[in-house]
Formats: sequence, structure tokens, C-alpha cells
Amino acid sequence: MEDRNLKTLKKESKPSQVPALDSTIKILELLATQGYQHAKLTKISEATDINVSTCLRILRTLEEKSYVTFSSNSKEYSLGTPLIALGNRAREVNDYIEVASAYLKDLTKTGSSFVLVKRVRNSRLMYVAKEEPDLKVRLTVSAGDSFPITAGALGKCFYAYLDEEDAQNVLDEVMSDDHLTRYTEKSVTTKQDLDKQIPKIREEGIAESHEEYSLGISAYACPIFDSKGKIILGLGTYIPTSLINQIKTEDIKEMMKTAAAEITEAINTLV
Repeated sequence: MEDRNLKTLKKESKPSQVPALDSTIKILELLATQGYQHAKLTKISEATDINVSTCLRILRTLEEKSYVTFSSNSKEYSLGTPLIALGNRAREVNDYIEVASAYLKDLTKTGSSFVLVKRVRNSRLMYVAKEEPDLKVRLTVSAGDSFPITAGALGKCFYAYLDEEDAQNVLDEVMSDDHLTRYTEKSVTTKQDLDKQIPKIREEGIAESHEEYSLGISAYACPIFDSKGKIILGLGTYIPTSLINQIKTEDIKEMMKTAAAEITEAINTLV
């Protein structure tokens, strides 16, 4: 019986706008299929319905880029290690963020908005998920927006759990004339003032800021760790500073710490 995956590979669909790319994807998908993980040229050509000469050109190009390997002894092709790395990376990014994001919905029952951030460059964090309660006031940040590590509660949370060398590298990038950027009158602008907050953040497992990054906004943030104990995500909430005294912030902080611990446990099989 013909493999179901091969039927999918051979199945006619609407004409591709880039036929060569379509053929390349067919070949790569075939080599990822059980029974075709090591396959000769003729076998690949027959299974994908791509003529031999075209198939050979594509395979040679992929081989040049190390996306496939060719054994001169067996005359067989197989997937190269760069694709394995790409696959693993895609799994990490999609799976653990998706798992973590699922926890945000319940947290919004507190009436506050919640976000997840991850490190995208040496000195920057990026929003990767956001969940808001059904209120008229909306959070202006969007997934994909980024900001410096050290900025606000989420930045301080990440900074607090970096090792000494990594933290110094971040400061080397974000500091100018020995000062951090001043976003508001309440911003932390010196390394000394920033470092004074680190012991408390680590002891309590949560960071907070009040109008340090945006006027009128208070924030709390908790760390989420990978299986090696390194911070990989930050869980944050934003609350109008004017409402802080009307909200049970201690309850929210405890809920966040519990959620962060649960997310850490849930994603440790993935990262």
C-alpha cells in the first residue's frame, strides 16, 4: 500500500507560483518520510514525480548548502544537519511559547492584562504573547514589539537572572556615558541603583516598577526558566498606577509566581 505521506507529496494542487521551490519542498519532505530517510536519486524522482534531471539539480544545490548529504558509497541522499537544527529551533519556539501562552487567559480573570517576553538579541526583549480582559482600556503593546533589557519590571526581571558576564555585556550595549536611558523621572538610570534591586527580585521571585518605563503604568514580572535553570521567558502584567491602591496586588503577585512556576515545569520537557 502506498504511504499516505507519498500520496500527499504526489497529490496535484493548484499550480505553484514557484515550481522549483515546490519541487524542493517535495524532496525535503520525502527525505523526512519513514522509508525514504536514505534514498537514491531514482527512488526520489519516482516518489515525487519529478524528472531525474530536475531532481538531480535540486539535490546538488541542496547538497552545496548542506541541507542534504550524499553518500558516495551507497549513492543515497539524506537530510543534512542544518535542517535538523532548523527543525529543533522551530519546535522550541512554537511549542514552548504556545504552552506558556495558554496560561495567560486564566490570569486575565484578575482584570489585568498579561504578556510574555523573550530575549531576541543580546540587549533586547520582545513581546511574544499578550492576553487582555474584555475592557474598554486596551494595552498598546503588540507581539513583536521590543524594548531594552533593564527597562521596567520585565527588563529588571530578566537582568536579575543573567550571569555576571552576560549582565555586563548587556550594560555595555545599553548604557551611554555610564547611565541607562531615562524614560521618565522615575526611571532607574545607574548600574548601582539597578543592582541594588537585584537581591530583592531574586529573593521574592518577582520584579516591579511604577512609572519607570511609561508614565501612568505600573508593572510586575516573574521569571520563567528552561530545563537548565536559565531564564527564557518573562511573565508580566501592566496596571494603571492610579488603580494600584484599589487592586489586591499581593494576590496578583502570588498568582503570577504560581503561574510562572507552573509554566517553567510545563516547558521543561521542551527547552
